Amino acid sequence: MSRLRCELQLCVLTLILATAAHAVMSGSDRPPPTVSSQADYQAGMEAFKRGDWQGVIDSMTQAIQRRPWHDDAYNAMGYAYRQMGNYPAALAAYHQALELNPHHRGALEYLGETYLLMGCRAKARELLTTLAAACQRVSPEAGKHWQETCEEWSDLKAAIDAPQSTQRDCPPD
Repeated sequence: MSRLRCELQLCVLTLILATAAHAVMSGSDRPPPTVSSQADYQAGMEAFKRGDWQGVIDSMTQAIQRRPWHDDAYNAMGYAYRQMGNYPAALAAYHQALELNPHHRGALEYLGETYLLMGCRAKARELLTTLAAACQRVSPEAGKHWQETCEEWSDLKAAIDAPQSTQRDCPPD
């Protein structure tokens, strides 16, 4: 009986440590995703790969209903809305992703690119500065060469540096 008790205690301790490790490693105390929200998110990413933008929106909406703190789902949804030309919905999705995770490099890049499509060059430049700080925060080991390791910053900078039309009135944040 004592051996069974020890094994049970060991199982419980292992479970507690694994849960604590997940919280520390993920940087979050949010509960892990449910199976259904993961399936919805995966379906959305498959739709993303196919360029099925409405499929992305539908799947990510389901994932977010089950897991409202899913910043990556909001980011993918924003991208899909942008591809469909619905810039107000894209902006809202990116802002929600950034409210959940202010350092989300993908959302910062895509939000900047959306502003460029809307003719809001100054807002895109502001986001490039914010993105630089996020990249340096995540890749401090890169030192002075962080630009080489931050694809999101490089992509947004290239988009900003490309010739574009004139500045337009931009929506308030």
